[in-house]
Amino acid sequence: MAGGLGEGWSGAGAAWAITGTLISGLLVWGGVGYLLDRWAGFHWLFLPIGLIVGMGGAIAIVYLRYGRDR
Repeated sequence: MAGGLGEGWSGAGAAWAITGTLISGLLVWGGVGYLLDRWAGFHWLFLPIGLIVGMGGAIAIVYLRYGRDR
């Protein structure tokens, strides 16, 4: 029988791992930026910096884990 039951879902685990990595990078470093803003008394200074750092770091992790030729 061509095309087994789970054959179409073979990359779903990797896709969820990539999605989780990207979202967690934004949440963690965005949260650090938010807390720095609250602590230092600034309004919207460190939050965008934290979001950019988080997304950049998450993209780098995804590239190193899934994007390189093995």
